[in-house]
Amino acid sequence: MATLHPFRSQLFTHLRHRHAILPSVIPKKLSTRLLRKFSLFFSSTPKLRADNSNDHTLVLKKDERVWGSGLMNPSDHPVANSSTIAAIVTSLGGPPAAVGIVRLSGPSSVSIVGSIFRSMKKKFKDRTSEWRPKSHVVEYGFVFDSTGNVIDEVLMVPMLAPKSYTREDVIELQCHGSETCLNRVLRACLQAGATLAEPGEFTLRAFLNGRLDLSQAENVGKLISAKSMAAADAALAGIQGGLSSLVKSLRMQCIELLTEIEARLDFDDEMPPLNLDEIMDKIYGMVTNVESALETANYDKLLQSGLQIAIIGRPNVGKSSLLNAWSKHAE
Repeated sequence: MATLHPFRSQLFTHLRHRHAILPSVIPKKLSTRLLRKFSLFFSSTPKLRADNSNDHTLVLKKDERVWGSGLMNPSDHPVANSSTIAAIVTSLGGPPAAVGIVRLSGPSSVSIVGSIFRSMKKKFKDRTSEWRPKSHVVEYGFVFDSTGNVIDEVLMVPMLAPKSYTREDVIELQCHGSETCLNRVLRACLQAGATLAEPGEFTLRAFLNGRLDLSQAENVGKLISAKSMAAADAALAGIQGGLSSLVKSLRMQCIELLTEIEARLDFDDEMPPLNLDEIMDKIYGMVTNVESALETANYDKLLQSGLQIAIIGRPNVGKSSLLNAWSKHAE
């Protein structure tokens, strides 16, 4: 799924080579000073590569090029040093289900699950040997409590970083669905070193780690609470990046215009004549897109909250027939 991080990298690559954004060749002395000013549009503080004094590539904290080049370690990021959380992620309180899920996410997920889970693949092996699951390969086994007693028969589903919902090591234990079984497995995870997750913390980590942007994270909650097919479809479109794509496009257009304006303030003599009509057309186009997006906000709220309608009329005038027609049911 698209995030802002590849978008940022691509933008700075374009700025570095001075084409696709700037209308003409800009003097080299602009490359460092101008790019530093544009770093204010981003939440992460950019750094210049230190390995080559002639290389003015601008990189960001979450850019893979930073970690690969040794400028910064992933452990410097606060999310990378976070604790390992665990929670029951299936619904409780209703009739018992056949299957329930306990999810863990964090740097210690593998070691925590390895201390309480025994795969049937290792049934005849030494239990003290190191266990390392293969990402996205399901294993069948048992969960043990701190005293060594079996507390449930489970399927273990590992999703190792970065190919997971939170971009951390995520492991799901598919247990029997009774509340007692789920609580026993969760308690074993907490006793092994996990921390109980706060409501929405898995999605929060997905957002902080760049797996989701803010709009997508909000639509995850809307999809979970959707009460109609229309509301679910709208939320799913948001998760897939409908609004995010528009926002990113508008942001890129703003940066392009600001780039040209900033360059003209400093190097007007070296730039071609300004086409004011073209710039105003771009601005009006962006305003139209923003207004159109704002107009859909009320519709989105209506989809989430629904409508309360009263059908009022004399007896036997067709109120029930009208309701049946609306609901597409015979009764």
